[in-house]
Amino acid sequence: MPPQILTPDSVHRVRLANGLTILARRDRTAPVVAIVTWVKAGYFDEPDETVGIAHVLEHMYFKGTPTRGVGEIARATKLAGGYLNAGTIYDHTHYYTVLPADGLRAGLDVQFDAYANSVIDADELRRELEVIIEETKRKADSAGPLALETMFEVLHDRHRIRRWRMGREDELRALTRDQLVAFYRRFYRPSNTVLAIVGDVDPAEAIREATQRYAALEDAPLTRDRGPLDIRPAGFRLREWEGDIAQTELVFGWRTPSADHPDAPALDCLATVLASGRAARLVRATRDRRLVSSISAYDYTPTELGVFVVHATAPQERAREAARAIVDQVRRVREGDLTDDELARARQLLDAQWLRRLESAEGQANFLGSWELAGGWEQGLAYQDALRNTSVARLTDVAQRYLSLDGASLVAYRPRGTEALGASATEVRALLEAPGVAPLEVTAPAPAVSAVAPRRAQLERVVDGVHVFRTDEDVRILVRPRPGAALAHLGAFIAGGVIDESPDVSGLSTLMARTMLRGTQRRHATQFAEAAERLGGSFSTSVGSEAMQWTIGVPTDRYADAMALLAELLTEPAFPEDGLEAERAIALASLGALRDDMYRQPLRLAAELAWPNHPYGRSTLGTEDAVRRVTVAQLRDWHARSVLRARSAVAIVGDVDPQRAADEIATRLVGLRGADAPRIARPAWPSASAVNVEPRDKRQTALSILFEGPARDEASRFEAELLSGVASGLGGRFFEELRDRQSLAYTVLVRPYVRAVSGTFAAYIATSPDKEEIARAGLLNEFAKLREDLVHPHELERALRYAIGSWKIRQASGAAVLADLADAYLWGELEELARYPADLSRVTPESMRTLARRWFDPDRRVEGVVRGRA
Repeated sequence: MPPQILTPDSVHRVRLANGLTILARRDRTAPVVAIVTWVKAGYFDEPDETVGIAHVLEHMYFKGTPTRGVGEIARATKLAGGYLNAGTIYDHTHYYTVLPADGLRAGLDVQFDAYANSVIDADELRRELEVIIEETKRKADSAGPLALETMFEVLHDRHRIRRWRMGREDELRALTRDQLVAFYRRFYRPSNTVLAIVGDVDPAEAIREATQRYAALEDAPLTRDRGPLDIRPAGFRLREWEGDIAQTELVFGWRTPSADHPDAPALDCLATVLASGRAARLVRATRDRRLVSSISAYDYTPTELGVFVVHATAPQERAREAARAIVDQVRRVREGDLTDDELARARQLLDAQWLRRLESAEGQANFLGSWELAGGWEQGLAYQDALRNTSVARLTDVAQRYLSLDGASLVAYRPRGTEALGASATEVRALLEAPGVAPLEVTAPAPAVSAVAPRRAQLERVVDGVHVFRTDEDVRILVRPRPGAALAHLGAFIAGGVIDESPDVSGLSTLMARTMLRGTQRRHATQFAEAAERLGGSFSTSVGSEAMQWTIGVPTDRYADAMALLAELLTEPAFPEDGLEAERAIALASLGALRDDMYRQPLRLAAELAWPNHPYGRSTLGTEDAVRRVTVAQLRDWHARSVLRARSAVAIVGDVDPQRAADEIATRLVGLRGADAPRIARPAWPSASAVNVEPRDKRQTALSILFEGPARDEASRFEAELLSGVASGLGGRFFEELRDRQSLAYTVLVRPYVRAVSGTFAAYIATSPDKEEIARAGLLNEFAKLREDLVHPHELERALRYAIGSWKIRQASGAAVLADLADAYLWGELEELARYPADLSRVTPESMRTLARRWFDPDRRVEGVVRGRA
């Protein structure tokens, strides 16, 4: 059982006379505070004539008050060193800000002012509606979200969940200020609101400060109409259609009860059994058999209803088999084919998931606020207990009662020009029920691991709390103690990746790293996955241009077992033939998914132009031809060359004794040898502007502009970071001009990408195809201003405080601290971590303009464009 973090005596609750509930809790993990406002108003509270209004109001929340003009709410939050955002869903809207702990009062000032005094200016509303319409177009261009919402529509006849939740373009344009004001005044009332404050602050002070601001607000009775409920049984339902996508989206849905129903925890646990982790049933039955590239399951329970979802992305030629395999596993569970071992694995994952959710102040505040809004935060604790205490018989029972094919809806969104699953719902149902799906293999227990002779790691130095050890083979071990942390995060990080690959083996590192997770010389793939998941974790891997990594997070008392598994993974991978074929299929599917990604694809198109003959210009996924040619022998050879002998660091962040943890790591890592980091040639940037265009049948055009930027070892990378703070995000120049004033886009991003020997400064915007030229001109005009004029000192101060505040906020995440340690060791120096605020503080408006004049040359820009239909 995980440690009890949210004890009743640690959470302070006050209900003001006007009905507002304030929750406060002290958490000293990091010097930050999270302030979250939860309002019980969402899509379900909208009548049909105002669909999307709750989300529109969420946008207008940041659009000014009588004392703060447009953009000033975001700028004030940045000046306090924090960030803010919001989200709207079916049963609630929540607004959150996270900032350094000394910004509590400033954060409350902003949250209160926006909550109590939003102006909802008519002209601003008109402009913001255009932004929201762009957001809806972006969603329509995203295959997964589009398929999911379509399933909700198919599954329900009357309930409001069946509507396109953000509203259609004509519906949004019809909304008026009077309608928004009426919705705001009706639902944004103290008795319909919860304010949660968690962080390194005194709870009594937090409550006192909040009370001073919110107590004078007036309340009024609230009548609520959530619309009609579905009465008649769903029956088996099907919808298929096609579009400009690379893979098929398969979404199954079943009606289930609400979160307060006794069956809800069992359905949640069942979803974990089915699809969480590499050893889960659906993963083994579909992903491991190369039927899908991804699969998930969950029970979604907003208010008075629930929906059990199984969502898979499959190559079209395997879609029928994938759908049959999903139905077959659900049928087996309904027939009682579940084991105590499966349930035990799921419980460990759920316990660790709980700890991860509560690792940060923001996670705690959101947990408290959401459950308090639903009736009391203690109900969340009771729900977690119910998850842990469910049984195999209970899971079988809920599967039998809710997950019948008679009540299922299936949505299939497939690539254009491909064959449908069937001509009718009757034909598809017959296909799904046809016999012949192979059962899963029974997993035998893994052989016992033999004892190894203990070894001692040599302590070299301690740098700002980071203990640096060395093994006899010259591998570095980095240990960052984190007293009181419930989770330990550990990983292996190796300098390499795409920079080691020639074009003819492009993608080899990614394929190797992923296939390593397919089993070791001691355990086959399922045994290895189960071993990790019984610890409460699951290994993940990623490969970048300059580094590879394998990481896992587990409850602290299990870190030694997790480290033994990590060492086994690194030094004894089996590279089975079937494992390679499974990962090859996923890699090829991922290349298709990359092409469908309206953010990553234009960046990739631009990078190909920026670095045409350099590893920086190649995708970490490789090319289809190269991926298809890879053999097991190549993987083994590549592993010996790039993993067993490399510049590497094994790191751990958690509540551990440094010497003991280092000794345990050194004992296991006998097979690794240290080496120098790869040498990387500095690439040349194009001498003239160029553009790479890919036409698509999409509702938006996505444009990325790249300029050359500083490398990691250049001091000007700090100017680049602060320029990004001035330009991007809420309160940033590009955001305010192109989104707030011109309403060109929902997403506008500006940021540097810093690599070891080169870098780039990128701008991204997604807009309607007919606005492409306006958007491009707008981006270039903002870059020109940075070249011509000095950044105002107020802008620099805001960006500086935001960057340092974000750095402090990152300290709340053990995984983020782990990644920062590894990056500093591999490509910089550990001393830079503590020096970061000082390095930023030396930046001046003059040095920022110098950087802008050096890099932002419009005649040497490169562009990647995914061009939608006009």
